[in-house]
Amino acid sequence: MGLFDEITCRYPLPLEGANALVYQTKDTPEQWIDRYEIREDGTLWHEAYDVEDRSDPGKEGLSRLIGSRARMNQRWEPVRLTGEIRFYTDKPRWIEWSAYFVNGVLNQVHLLPEESGG
Repeated sequence: MGLFDEITCRYPLPLEGANALVYQTKDTPEQWIDRYEIREDGTLWHEAYDVEDRSDPGKEGLSRLIGSRARMNQRWEPVRLTGEIRFYTDKPRWIEWSAYFVNGVLNQVHLLPEESGG
């Protein structure tokens, strides 16, 4: 089990209610529960940020880690990806999409059969 990123899709998906869901993906570069968005125009965006250590040096054990990767200066930046991103959710049921981008712009999106995941 590893980390994943979250992705929302504002580009019209051909399944009722699908645009209201938050999906997970392991096909993005960060894999640190970062946020991505496919905008209405099909462009791919990433919520970038700077990281600061705001942990409490007086704490011990795991408590010392709290705040060690504080996200600062959050901003949305375009992603110039050429390739596939698969994104999925299991709520309310398994739904998985395959989206292919060319230079950061959605070229194709397909709903995958339920048997492909979950």
